[in-house]
Amino acid sequence: MDQTLQPNLIKPTAPVKLGVLAAVFLISLGFLALQLTMARLLSAVLSHHYVFAILSLAMLGLGLGGVLAHAFHTRKIAPQDDRHRLVWYGLVASGSIPLAVLLIFWMADQAALYQQVFWYFLVVLWPFVMGGLFFAEVYRQYSHWAARLYATDLIGAAVGGSFAVVLLNIMGGLAGTVFISTLLAVGSLCLLPGLVKPHRLVSTLVLGMLSTSLVMGLSIGGNTGSLSLFQNLNPDKEIYDALYGPWEGEITDTRWSAFGRTQLVTYRKNPAHRDIYIDGTAGTPMYQFSGDFSRPGKAVQDLFQYFPGATPFRVMQDYPRDSALIIGPGGGRDILLAAGSGYAKVVAAEVNPDLLNIVRDSSAYNGGLYTDFEHIQVVQAEGRHYIKRDQSSYDLIMMSLPVTNTSRSREGFALTENYLLTEQAIGDYFDHLNTQGQLLIITHDELAVVRLLRVTLDALAQRGLDTQAAMQHIYVLGSFPYPIMVVGKQALSRQDAAQVFREVRRNDYSTSASFVPHFNQRGAGNPMLQALAAGHLDIPKMMQLVAEHGHDISAVTDNRPFFYKTDLSIPKPLHILLITALSTSALALMIPTVFGMRVPGDVTHATANPKRRRLIRISVLFALLGLGFMLIEVSLMQRLTFFLGEPVLALAVLLGAILVFMGMGSLLSARIPTSHARQAISYIAFAIGVLSVAYTLWLPDILSGLLHYELQARILWAIAIILPLALLLGMPFPLALRVIRAASAAWAVPWMWAINGVFSVLGAALAVIVAMYHGLDQVIWLAAVCYFLCGLAATGRTTA
Repeated sequence: MDQTLQPNLIKPTAPVKLGVLAAVFLISLGFLALQLTMARLLSAVLSHHYVFAILSLAMLGLGLGGVLAHAFHTRKIAPQDDRHRLVWYGLVASGSIPLAVLLIFWMADQAALYQQVFWYFLVVLWPFVMGGLFFAEVYRQYSHWAARLYATDLIGAAVGGSFAVVLLNIMGGLAGTVFISTLLAVGSLCLLPGLVKPHRLVSTLVLGMLSTSLVMGLSIGGNTGSLSLFQNLNPDKEIYDALYGPWEGEITDTRWSAFGRTQLVTYRKNPAHRDIYIDGTAGTPMYQFSGDFSRPGKAVQDLFQYFPGATPFRVMQDYPRDSALIIGPGGGRDILLAAGSGYAKVVAAEVNPDLLNIVRDSSAYNGGLYTDFEHIQVVQAEGRHYIKRDQSSYDLIMMSLPVTNTSRSREGFALTENYLLTEQAIGDYFDHLNTQGQLLIITHDELAVVRLLRVTLDALAQRGLDTQAAMQHIYVLGSFPYPIMVVGKQALSRQDAAQVFREVRRNDYSTSASFVPHFNQRGAGNPMLQALAAGHLDIPKMMQLVAEHGHDISAVTDNRPFFYKTDLSIPKPLHILLITALSTSALALMIPTVFGMRVPGDVTHATANPKRRRLIRISVLFALLGLGFMLIEVSLMQRLTFFLGEPVLALAVLLGAILVFMGMGSLLSARIPTSHARQAISYIAFAIGVLSVAYTLWLPDILSGLLHYELQARILWAIAIILPLALLLGMPFPLALRVIRAASAAWAVPWMWAINGVFSVLGAALAVIVAMYHGLDQVIWLAAVCYFLCGLAATGRTTA
């Protein structure tokens, strides 16, 4: 055996062993939390799609760290057994986090850098590269502990998800991100037992104290100090126009939590109007209100007179007005419209608790709209989930789509799932309408109306209405910049249609962008919608016509919930991520060629080639494990997040449960003899593939049947659903590490870590792309294929 390539596996003392495990736990916790807090920090500065791309690419840094670790050892740059090196990797990672935050803070005030996102990527990348070096090296040096190390790694990451949520809620994005550096510093300190040379200890303590001091300094102001953070110089964010436009806006309240940075903007030149923004986008208005609907004040009077969203209320004057449901009321505009129009009971579901608290704390300004009216009930809940569990029916269901002022912001929304606007969601709203009920949706451009119309026609088709019949239930107001679509439980009568058309004329709405049933003459409406209503055009032909203008209005379902993905091509940031991940994955697989691969044992031509083939086979195994796991995680998290109905809670609970049970699976894998590890990987991989297919076939119906349970029970059900699959997912990786060590190739562990890491990022990109074009179920099918291939790869002879 070539001893120069094998770590010196001296049996460590109990304090050393405990120190290594503690370091892995804390540093894993820190890096998972860092991903979440850094997302919130960057979202306050950059557009959403840039944040998605930067963080996804930065995650490649973990794999790149493995590449560097492999290069260091194959080139003999690093000693083979040096725990001091682990300490310094952790410390450099710790120190690089506050440095990265300070650089982001500085760049945020440089308007020219908002389009130069490459520099943000470099700043964020470095801590993850150091993290990759640490983990690749610790797995290499202690590969004989693979099961315990991997379990500790996973459990640390599981705690990191919940810890990040708490940290963001208490400290906000800036101080919370910097605080994580202390975790990494403390983790590095845990490696000190058994080390000599006092200057190393002194240096470590000094760096730890510096990190702590920096965190304390940034945390003194808490969230109140975040009022002055970043000057919102990004012109792609809506808040930029609010602050630097003619109304001369000023940020007067900021709440920073796991939901993002929620800010209240007041205007010097329009004190009767305020806006609330989340991460500088998705603005929602709040109006000065007297608290008396009979004398509401000028701002609310103008709202009813000039805002297009008030027009359907004039049309519905003779309709029942017993109850209304507002989905996503934001600052309260839609509640004002419903309550001011005489609805006896108004229920509103808002998912963001920070936004709710800002509105409630502004009761003196908004007339106590959310606090002082018995007939107005505002609950903190995700709207679609609320209505799925609600047994009531309503005379009005109303919602406003998020603002997407620029193509960039729309591209950002395209990368997010939205269960509020799927075929099944529209069907749920329709089913909760009373006999004369109306679904009113306020949009922001004509493309959103056409996409929404397509989704609505699909939903009504499931209820027995063909396209021509369904179009009699719908009217569209070309009331730019707020075009509106209304869907009635009953078909619109000729009398009501005439009233709608009079409103179109009276308000000078665009007739070419409007549609009113029974008005089919040329010039009275959108020709494409008129053709649909007359039966001269069907949905496939409409899709083709829209596609000729470069837009995608294909079906939006719970399996494919990308309403804002309206470009025919892959969104640019996702395309960049895919190409980069593919290139990095190819590089990781070619590490032996790039850096030179030394095969243990006899290196003559006859012996080396078979061992090279075995290592190539096991490298493919690690690639498939990284790819398959991420495909499963993305799809399963999406399904169960909607099931729980609380996005932040779902992140903490679901991600934590997956990782904890994987850690338990890793510990269970230690009971499998190394001589049977290869066969065990094969059987476990096949079992994961079969179970994944079963989840695809049965999980949607199971979750639907369990939705009526209270939150605590749903959490337990979600954990029970996750348990068997997560236990199995935690076993192959540590078993594969043991196979490598048994083959006298522990030197290759950093290489395998790199392959697994970069293919995980590739899996995340593929998961989104496959979900966009085919669906979340198909993502799990692809994951099942990966694990079946893992099983086949493991059946070959891999040990020497």
